[in-house]
Amino acid sequence: MEPSALKNTIESLLFVSGKPLKVKELAKFLEQQAFSVQAALDQLVEERKKSGVVILENNGEYQMSTSPQYSTSVKKFLNAELREKLTDATVEVLAIIAYRQPISKAEIEAIRGVNSQYSLRNLLMRGLIEKTSSHTDGRSFLYQTTTEFLMHLGLSSVKDLPEFEKLVGKIKLPETPALSEVLPVQNTGLVAQLEPVETEDEEDFDDEDNEEGEETE
Repeated sequence: MEPSALKNTIESLLFVSGKPLKVKELAKFLEQQAFSVQAALDQLVEERKKSGVVILENNGEYQMSTSPQYSTSVKKFLNAELREKLTDATVEVLAIIAYRQPISKAEIEAIRGVNSQYSLRNLLMRGLIEKTSSHTDGRSFLYQTTTEFLMHLGLSSVKDLPEFEKLVGKIKLPETPALSEVLPVQNTGLVAQLEPVETEDEEDFDDEDNEEGEETE
């Protein structure tokens, strides 16, 4: 197949496909070499960068989508459900997945310190994240962001996410007094004066039914 015909065929398939397509899938269906398909995709991505409809790439998958530049107008026209406000807890889980993907539920909860089942279910229902198989454990799965996530944020790739260090650098944490100024240290030692305190988050860590309360705080 001629390069121009291959490119146009791939463009047509991306247009009618309801899901992202991988290079291997396209190569197998079109009976073409993977490198030829990849070259055609790279050309399509470059050609459509400034158009109203672009080619998005996410984790090796390609999908045709409206340009992030016009995402605001498109969302208003479609009255998309994704415009509804996410809770702080759900946004927190989404941010962790975006910067640490692919990541397991256990790792997410280890970072947050609370059960995250409700947030994960909410993000899955909205199509912002998806499950993927784990390469180290076939019995479990990991979470990663979707093309829908990129469309919602107006990004072309996860590589376009702001650098995490720069984001953290803009956050000014409140100043807190030194521990010695809050708790008097006696000769018996500070550790002996403190009794373990069980927090609400620790109680909720293994209780999936209680996370909804965490979401509404």
